Amino acid sequence: MATFISNVLYFFLAFLTLILISIISLQLYYDKTGPSDQDQLLIVSKGQSVASIASHLSDLNLIENRVVFMIAVRLNGFHNEIKFGEYMIPRAASIREIMDKLVSGVSAQYTITIPEGLSTNSVIDLINKDMRIKGDLIHFEDEGELAPNTYSFDITTNKEDLFLKMKREQNKILDFAWEKRASDLPLKSAYELLILASIVEKEAGNGEDKRKVASVFLNRLNKKMRLQSDPTVVFSLTEGKETLNRDLTKADLKIRSPFNTYRIEGLPPSPICNPSKSSIYAVANPIQTDFLYFVADGRGGHNFSHSLKQHNSFVKEYRKLKKKK
Repeated sequence: MATFISNVLYFFLAFLTLILISIISLQLYYDKTGPSDQDQLLIVSKGQSVASIASHLSDLNLIENRVVFMIAVRLNGFHNEIKFGEYMIPRAASIREIMDKLVSGVSAQYTITIPEGLSTNSVIDLINKDMRIKGDLIHFEDEGELAPNTYSFDITTNKEDLFLKMKREQNKILDFAWEKRASDLPLKSAYELLILASIVEKEAGNGEDKRKVASVFLNRLNKKMRLQSDPTVVFSLTEGKETLNRDLTKADLKIRSPFNTYRIEGLPPSPICNPSKSSIYAVANPIQTDFLYFVADGRGGHNFSHSLKQHNSFVKEYRKLKKKK
């Protein structure tokens, strides 16, 4: 009888030792460097089983043994905590590191850049054609209401989400600019500021020139002079739906349009593009000048003048430089 009890005890101890060794081995495997020699994108679908995820990981060479992965997930209680999404798994990631990502739910991030001064038609086209962004196609035509910037998104972001984010950002920028605007602006509303900012966006390239160009247009508004901005004529011809791809003609300047500032008094009825923060701020707080004219200098900037005589001289210089090119 004593011998039987001893055998049972030895067997039980051996069994416990085997379990302990298995757990330690599994834990070591759990933290072991993974086999992949490159980063891999893992897509986990909503409702996907642990077995299916394990097979996908194995196919991507991110784990060595799918069964061990499934056991490790079960023992650690993660089988009901994995979140769907797209995950960038780094090279040589261990099972622990992989599981940390899948449980955290922080999906791989992507970006889309909306350049300054694009028409709304062009912005919407960029969003709709980006296959990484989910959701139905969006339609919107109002100009000026979308903030140019680089936006991050993941698998959970849809087109409508991104569009509304751009609108909120532009509203935030415009509200702040209007609140902090110079006290003597000849503008009646934040929307008028947005309209003029869209014209400045199309006329000037760098920040310093933007504030000077803004001062020219504001000085003209104060003096009841027409803005005479070429980009408004271009918008009159294209409505922001295409690129003109040619120089303006004298006939173009006479076109009948509420946007042609060679014919109308004051501002056009709405923006002609989606202006950047720098253009909005340039209009809200321009440099104080007596400039009434400006023309490109042929070197990426502009020449500004307070008299028509000086302006015509700069125009001649620009045309000479243009002919040489």
